[in-house]
Amino acid sequence: MRVLAQRAFDGAAHDRRMMIDRVSALVGIAVVSCSGLYAGSCARADDVLGPVHDNAATFYVGRISSVNAWHDLLTDPTHAEFVDAYVAVAALSRSFVRSPTQDWSAEVEGQVAYNFGAQSHWELNLAAGPRWYRFPWSNVVDTSAAFLLGLSVASEVPEVEVELEGESEQLLIYWAMELTLGPPRADWALTLRLHHRSTGFGLFAEEGGMNAVALGVRYAF
Repeated sequence: MRVLAQRAFDGAAHDRRMMIDRVSALVGIAVVSCSGLYAGSCARADDVLGPVHDNAATFYVGRISSVNAWHDLLTDPTHAEFVDAYVAVAALSRSFVRSPTQDWSAEVEGQVAYNFGAQSHWELNLAAGPRWYRFPWSNVVDTSAAFLLGLSVASEVPEVEVELEGESEQLLIYWAMELTLGPPRADWALTLRLHHRSTGFGLFAEEGGMNAVALGVRYAF
């Protein structure tokens, strides 16, 4: 009887050890799996922004607005009116500062622009400023937003600026606001830009300047 009881006890102990071993194995597998999933999700989050490029080429064409106040153009774009004057721009930019997390950078951009339509002249622009890369939807639509500030020099006093404002100057302040949208992790993106020549609140001229709403493409390399 004692032998049977001992065997039963030993069998129960063995079953408990087997159960504990199985539970431990399952817990271990679950921990490893969760760790792998977490690491994978982190890797995907880190990969959302795609490869890092310090250089970019941008090409865009814009139409000049009859509204010289940029804030009016942004706050009420449905009532924007345009003149028969256009600007085509080829630009090269390079990032000279980049955050450790790759969320933002500071870049400098040089432009060669040609004005055509109601006026015909060349325009050279040099500007610098920040660009922000990380947005909540970047894994679906790769997005960046930039603000650039610098100088603009025209080969002659722009006729359209004189017609719109009464007078202008060849040398004015240049600034731009840009939004880019493209496929995730792609080297190219569509760009929507406000191209602006400004008097700098009377610093460079009493009157003058213009706004051009532009659409183009940006290629990073």
